[in-house]
Amino acid sequence: VGEILSRGYEAVSVEDIARRANVGRSTFYMHYAGKDALLREAVSRPCAVLCVIVGGDISADMVAPQLAHFHEQRRRNGTFFRDPIRRIWTARLAQMMEPRLIKLARMTGAQPRLPLPLVALQLAELQISLITNWLLEKPALKPETVAEAMIAATQAQLRALLGLGADAPVFISREKLRVVYVNA
Repeated sequence: VGEILSRGYEAVSVEDIARRANVGRSTFYMHYAGKDALLREAVSRPCAVLCVIVGGDISADMVAPQLAHFHEQRRRNGTFFRDPIRRIWTARLAQMMEPRLIKLARMTGAQPRLPLPLVALQLAELQISLITNWLLEKPALKPETVAEAMIAATQAQLRALLGLGADAPVFISREKLRVVYVNA
């Protein structure tokens, strides 16, 4: 992933990644279908905190450290805010959200207005858009402020897209959250 960050997604080939990792191409392909698959795996951990906002009783204090990390790395990781990486990041976050949406819809008896994969994609785009716009346009905002806005916006859109009332709880009951932050 470091190669992609330094040179850009389009400029890096599987051969470049394998060379930098000191492995052969065939070894790379034993683990990944291609550089998209490698990128999906690389963004999974940072997506975990964002994903838990869907159905999780999570506070801004729990999300802010991950956002602070994004803020600290914004210059180095600027390529994440542009396609094709942004599209891959959004799709991976949506994929991680979908099982949580299914569980939440069952628990609440929701009547989703759209298919759940599309709801997941919409929620992922909301979150990634907020992060992107914050870091590119208003980086002086505190991560805690952005975390509060992200949680509120995600929950409001979740209620609307699942066909729940404005005050309906959108938490997966009896869930114990474990939040892991990315510090690298």
